[in-house]
Amino acid sequence: MFKYLLNAETNEVATFIDKVVEWCTTTGLNILTKLIVALLIWWISFKIINVVFKKLNKKLTEKKVDTTIRETAVGFGRKGLKLLVLIVIITYLGVEMSSIVALITSIGITVGLALQGSLSNFAGGVIILVMRPFRIGDFVEFGGDSGTVEKIQLFYTTLRTADNKVIIVPNSTASSTTITNYSMKDTRRVDMVFSIAYENDFRKAKRIINKAVENHMDMILADPAPFVNIGAHGASSIDIYCRVWVKSADYWTLKFAMLEEIKLEFDRNGIIIPYNQVDVHIKDDATLPNPIDENDELVKEEIAFEKHAAEEKAEKLALKKAEEERIEQELENKKLTTKIKKIVHAKDKKKK
Repeated sequence: MFKYLLNAETNEVATFIDKVVEWCTTTGLNILTKLIVALLIWWISFKIINVVFKKLNKKLTEKKVDTTIRETAVGFGRKGLKLLVLIVIITYLGVEMSSIVALITSIGITVGLALQGSLSNFAGGVIILVMRPFRIGDFVEFGGDSGTVEKIQLFYTTLRTADNKVIIVPNSTASSTTITNYSMKDTRRVDMVFSIAYENDFRKAKRIINKAVENHMDMILADPAPFVNIGAHGASSIDIYCRVWVKSADYWTLKFAMLEEIKLEFDRNGIIIPYNQVDVHIKDDATLPNPIDENDELVKEEIAFEKHAAEEKAEKLALKKAEEERIEQELENKKLTTKIKKIVHAKDKKKK
């Protein structure tokens, strides 16, 4: 009987091994071959896509295509073709397209529900790419932030500030707020106001400002012509307005140079720039209309009441402290008693 069972088990194992070998030599070999081919297609296709789009990006750069359009188109094209290659590979491996579509649909619904807030960022990104209120490289200000645009993506726009900080702005904010683009136009107007004291000669101050303008005509545009004249009579100064047009790239260079040069010339010519001053007068209590009289009966009663209240407070604190010390002492005594009992108990155990 035992011999019969052993022979039966041996036959079953042999049959199982035969089936495994058959599967490996037929179906398994086909699957392995498909996997190798799929990996080769994936590797070669991705390499070709990267090379093609790298050359395309270079060509578009040489033709001076707008940076925003170029980077967006190249990025979308590269990712779209890679996604298409992955779908082809999955289909080649035997997965039905209907299953892929159903999976993508379910993932899309799940992601859409989970990222409802991000959909507004996506819509804002599309609006920015289509309407193009700013481009990569522009210096802009919106939502309280300002900087040079480094990246425009579907969900976020990246700014680099003048002190080299990176600000990531959601596209919903960038597309729905007021945008100030300082780089869209080739020229900008530099507005400066120089305040001088009423005692100074404003004609002399104007001559100094006009001379500074002449010294920087290499950056200042002749048309529109520079403007220098009195703009306002202030509370403590005469305000002289200076308005000149420059190329956008020269804006800050010219402004800083003009401010420094005109300040130095004002100092040399004795022209004063007025500034606010505060005079502080310290009054003695004795000079007040109603000084405190310590001999007054009401004042004496108030002082006595405050003194009595302070004494009561001090007495309560002293009683509280004494009570705390008593409780602490009792605890110490209990601990000591417990310790002595333990020692006595231990000695009794040893005697027994």
